[in-house]
Amino acid sequence: MTNRTAKQECVVKLCEIYPAYRRVLCGLFDKKEFKFTKTQQLIILTLWLYGTLSLNELSDRICTSNEQATRAVGQLVKTGYVSRVKNENNRREIEISLTEAAENVVKESLDKAIKRLPKSIESLSDEDARTVCECIDKIGDIIMRMGY
Repeated sequence: MTNRTAKQECVVKLCEIYPAYRRVLCGLFDKKEFKFTKTQQLIILTLWLYGTLSLNELSDRICTSNEQATRAVGQLVKTGYVSRVKNENNRREIEISLTEAAENVVKESLDKAIKRLPKSIESLSDEDARTVCECIDKIGDIIMRMGY
């Protein structure tokens, strides 16, 4: 038994679940179908979730440098999945958002991911699956309120 506070234990538990969570998530997207680097995947999914973001907001949300985010966004702009537009109120700020093509790729990828459920998830009872969803929703809500 450790002498950690509940808040300290939250950090430990998040660290413990991260490798398993990442493996499940990465395993849902076939690398041949979803032809993006991990950084590009994070950018696409983050923009899908949050909508239009500045480069600073985007790099902060995906925990990467502005340089790496700029490079990945540039590649996504060239392939037609992301658009960059200057902010009309602040000309130095660039607004980044998904194109319709990228939104379609996300929807297609999610549909395909659902169809290829890992056996570990498929083996859950409906009750356990609902519990997992409820817990993820609750954790997500709390984390979003924390400013992430």
